[in-house]
Amino acid sequence: MHDGILFEQLGKRAVVLCTTPFEVTSKNIARVLGLADYPFASLEHPLGSRTQEEIEARADVAAERAIEILTS
Repeated sequence: MHDGILFEQLGKRAVVLCTTPFEVTSKNIARVLGLADYPFASLEHPLGSRTQEEIEARADVAAERAIEILTS
């Protein structure tokens, strides 16, 4: 989250990906860094124990959200 916000503060668009257990932490970091409404792409947790097909499906959802973030 910190790196994504730093990029934004430098005028560069960025997308932060996090898994669902880290959403609250990500939101808190964004708030502390002064961008409480900073958008990020959330993926269902866990990733490591998923099949290739499941990971690809989650990546597709995250990619759609990333495009929304980058083009808004």
